[in-house]
Amino acid sequence: MTDNANAVADLFWGKMNRKLHLSWLLAAVFASGCNSQTDEVVEAENGAPAPDTIFVNGKILTVDADFSIASALAVSGERIDAVGGTQEISSLAGPNTQIVDLQGRTVIPGLIDNHLHYLRGTNFAAYELRIHGVTSRAEVLRRISQRAEELGPDQWIFILGAWNEQQFEDQPGGFTREELDQAAPNNPVFIQKTYVAFFMNSLSEAILAPALGDFYTGDSVVRTSSADGRAVMYAALEYFPFAINMQERKEEVRAFNRYLTSMGITATWDAGYLDGSYDPVIELAAEDDLDLRVFYAQRYWAETSRTSIAAAELLDREAPFQRDDKFGMFGIGEHVHGFLHDTTGSANPFSDDIWDQWTLIAESAARNGWQLNEHAMQDGTSVGMLDVSERLAEQYPIADLRWTLGHVDLIKPETIHRAKDLGWNITIANHTVKPRIEGIASPPIRQIQDSGILWGLGSDGTIVATYNPFHTIWEYTAGKVFPNIVKYQADEVITPQEALIAHTRSNAYLFFMEDELGTLEAGKYADLVVLDRDYLEIPVDDIRNIKPLLTMVGGEVVFQDSGF
Repeated sequence: MTDNANAVADLFWGKMNRKLHLSWLLAAVFASGCNSQTDEVVEAENGAPAPDTIFVNGKILTVDADFSIASALAVSGERIDAVGGTQEISSLAGPNTQIVDLQGRTVIPGLIDNHLHYLRGTNFAAYELRIHGVTSRAEVLRRISQRAEELGPDQWIFILGAWNEQQFEDQPGGFTREELDQAAPNNPVFIQKTYVAFFMNSLSEAILAPALGDFYTGDSVVRTSSADGRAVMYAALEYFPFAINMQERKEEVRAFNRYLTSMGITATWDAGYLDGSYDPVIELAAEDDLDLRVFYAQRYWAETSRTSIAAAELLDREAPFQRDDKFGMFGIGEHVHGFLHDTTGSANPFSDDIWDQWTLIAESAARNGWQLNEHAMQDGTSVGMLDVSERLAEQYPIADLRWTLGHVDLIKPETIHRAKDLGWNITIANHTVKPRIEGIASPPIRQIQDSGILWGLGSDGTIVATYNPFHTIWEYTAGKVFPNIVKYQADEVITPQEALIAHTRSNAYLFFMEDELGTLEAGKYADLVVLDRDYLEIPVDDIRNIKPLLTMVGGEVVFQDSGF
């Protein structure tokens, strides 16, 4: 094993059955609207201890096979004891059981993000200004001014992706130098739009002038090639206040986790590979201080014949699952080979040499039991991957490995059905800050759902998409992107029930954790989210406005809204 893999194994194997106590935060949750039951049975009829916590008078969306709805749920330690009616579940309470009266609120399973650039997000979370889903340009400028006031003069203000010029309903378009100067006259402002486009005010332009070179266009935006965009971004990030020691780095991770759990995310898979060291996450996991379940892909880089051979050899000698139920590594992706990376804007075929190198790594994955998660926007890319897997399936049980096509923006119906027949799955990302591709439903979400293939929802955050899961669900149920632009016709969207299954139960399957996560059923981990409105009854246009009031991971409250 690599040093990183050894660290994970040493820290976590053998800890699978530990029992976590409820935190002080849970006690705060019950300070209002909750009571201890002192006159009920202490133990259930089978002799089991009384639950730690019981939620009653709610609308519990279990997302089980029947999408059944209950009104109460009991939790002991990390797991769900029972789900059922309020009277039935209340009878399990003992002297120390905390009773939470949901007062009709909706509870859903914890949301699972199957494609997040997690470690990249931790690098920036403690300092960056987010404008996810903000549809008012005036509001963004107000937030920049507020941030400048909080920081004081000369301190940099960074907005790092997850927005689009179209999302502002009051005034679409990019930011001008003049309005950024007015919003923060004494602070450099750097706003990343994509990996190749950036907006800035006069102060940041003056400081970054040597890096801007010929790419400065004369207004407030710098547009570059991909390679030159990295140069501009790196020059700006020289002024980003990154952590300088392990304790500060751990606080950056905590800050990102707090944001994710406030959005209802309880588990994620990191599709990145070269975004820094996992050491602070490893330490937090060892200290039982991770607020959500974090899993990540095996990390390597393959761009040449030599590095592709090295990647294949790595998969030969490493175990494909190095994790417990809370943290660790499994799978490869989202780019098995660095140059087999397509976009919706170009359908140019890849060379035979690149496909040969991709096949070499994929065969090692198949031979050694690795899940493979791949980026495939063009239909032709998916077809090529399915061709390779069909050949490999003659020797290896690929259908058992839950290989997955990601993005699939331009996938065709026949390719969807072929992928299903070959045992592949699909993951769909957030596109709420991307314009509609005229004339087509991209990705074809209704066709994917109707095909019967197993598929899950993720974000693809942090730079190219928002990572609020309710934004993603809104996109595919309301059929719109920000601010309120129609993307799908009425017969091209999915239902809220189908979207919730994709963001919970289906993703648990893709994580090989369908027996532990994804539904609210007895015996599974108590990963759940209390919502501020009725998920099934509100108009689909209101889904993007849903706010979690409480998030629980493994029986511990990791987020609580101040009003709950």
